[in-house]
Parts: sequence; structure tokens; C-alpha cells
Amino acid sequence: MVILKNPLLIAFEKVVFLKTIHAAAKDLGLTQAAITKRIQALEAELGINLFLRSRRGMTLTEEGAALLQFCKVTQEAEGELFGKIKGQNRQESNMTIIGPTSAISTRVAENCAHLYLKYPFLRLHLKSEDHANLIESIRRGEADLAIVSPSQVPNEMDSKMLKPDKYFLVAASSWKNRDLKEILQNERIIDFYESDSTTLNYLKKFNLEKLVGKTRLFVNENDALIRYFSSGVGYGTLTETVAKPYLENETLIRLNKAQSVEDPLALVWYPRSKKQSHFDDLVKSIK
Repeated sequence: MVILKNPLLIAFEKVVFLKTIHAAAKDLGLTQAAITKRIQALEAELGINLFLRSRRGMTLTEEGAALLQFCKVTQEAEGELFGKIKGQNRQESNMTIIGPTSAISTRVAENCAHLYLKYPFLRLHLKSEDHANLIESIRRGEADLAIVSPSQVPNEMDSKMLKPDKYFLVAASSWKNRDLKEILQNERIIDFYESDSTTLNYLKKFNLEKLVGKTRLFVNENDALIRYFSSGVGYGTLTETVAKPYLENETLIRLNKAQSVEDPLALVWYPRSKKQSHFDDLVKSIK
């Protein structure tokens, strides 16, 4: 296939995604010296430093991150051009959406399913991530869109507010007739990981945190977490969308009189000078 992109930019992208000049040179069939010269030529031409170089490797500068976003946009424009020229042989458009497991595994998967029929060339990659800095994932080019807390939205990115996650305190249906105070004092909280404060924040909202007795357990996978809840190992919080089928089939029950706590969310992405229709539809679909 014909490649329209500047070879200097191709070398730049390879270094970004493969992390080292050695890996980029091997992938492109060039010497390391050739890749180094291309990066230096690009930096000289633009008058900026694209990478911070250290013993740990090469990381993007703020200017480098901006150039990477330009590369992603031009790649999509190139695909659209070939689509117009070749009709149905349109180049695939790969896009990655990253966010917390609770959002990616339910709302995003459901919201985006119809897009595969409307845009057969679209390849969506849904990535659950509960630990990483998701804004940095966009800056490094590892994702195109991210779901984050509204307080994390940076000035240089576009965003839109999403429907907040609604959290319930849940437990095994066999605990139906137990007193909430007794449960909190004698059973364990089960959270995703040690720094996950969702359940504790829920309890604080209702002034219940002082009743918590035992140490917490951690299970960072939804299906396993739900199995632990349903078998009576402990209790914790789940979003409404994740918990819904298990509440309906009475595998789980809601504690604390089914009171909920809302967690606001925002969708973020880098501004695009020319938005493709599939990107606009993707943004509109995630709610």
C-alpha cells in the first residue's frame, strides 16, 4: 500500500510505540544510526525536543505528545482518503478507549456495539485499567479516549460529562435478614485493590465507616468479586450496571436500604482539527 506520511514521522512513531531506537530500527529494517538521524532531523526541522532521554529510555516531551496526536489524526485522514479512492477497501481505523473496569465492561461495551455495523472498517479496542494514569495513556498515544474523574480533565483536551456511576452496597442473598450494623462489624469488605476506597467512601457518605471491623480483602476482577460476594465471603460496592443481573436473579442483595452513591465521570480526548464521522459517533455513543 502507498504510504503518504513523511519518513521522519514514521521513525518518530516507531520510537514512541516500540520504546527504543533499537526496536524501531529493527522494525523498519534500518540501522540505529539512521533512526537517530531521522529523529534529530525532525527535531531540528521543528525546532523542538521530542523526547526526554535518560538511562531508563526515551519519554515524550509535551511537544512530542502533541506531535503524536497530529500523527494519529493524519493516519485517520490517510485511511479516509484511501477509502474514497478504493471504496470498500477502506483502511482499518484502530481506536482504543481506556477506563475503569466498571465503565468499560458495561456501558462502553454496550454503547459502542452498534458502531461495528455502521463502520465495518472501525476496530475498537476496549481497555480496562484501574491503576494507571489514564490521561498519560492518551498523551503517550496508548489510547484515543479515556474515562476519568472530571477533576482530572486537563485544559488541552476536549471532554464531555457522562452519566455518573451509581454504586450500591451489595452482599449475598443469604444475608437478607441480617442487620447492617452486625454485617459491618463482623464481615470483611472486598475491594478491587488496596488503594480502592470506593466502599469506604460509600460507608463514609452514610456515617457507617466507624462500624467496620475486619480487614479488607482484594479481588481485582469483576466475575471473581461477584462470586466472593454471592458465596458470603464478604460485602462491597458494585455499580448499578454491573450488579443489575445479579440483583434481578437474586444472587445478590442491596444493603443499607438500597441507597446509592454517585461517582461523576467524564470522557476525554485530544481536540481534532478534522473530525471523522466515526469518531464523532463514537464520542456521541458513550454516555
